[in-house]
Amino acid sequence: MLITENTLRNIIEEELSRSDVNSILNDKINSADFKKKIKQISAEVVNELFKILWQRNSIWKSSVSS
Repeated sequence: MLITENTLRNIIEEELSRSDVNSILNDKINSADFKKKIKQISAEVVNELFKILWQRNSIWKSSVSS
């Protein structure tokens, strides 16, 4: 069963206060799994960036060294 955005919004407004939502979000952001996933994504992004820069170094290298 898919929950639409409006249904989800209504449930949140009915059941949770602002402090409850903040507490839930802070717990998730400070969790070890979240931090581990952020590190993994960051490493993949940096790795991909260096691959692209290395593959296209003839394009940017001349403009940087000039």
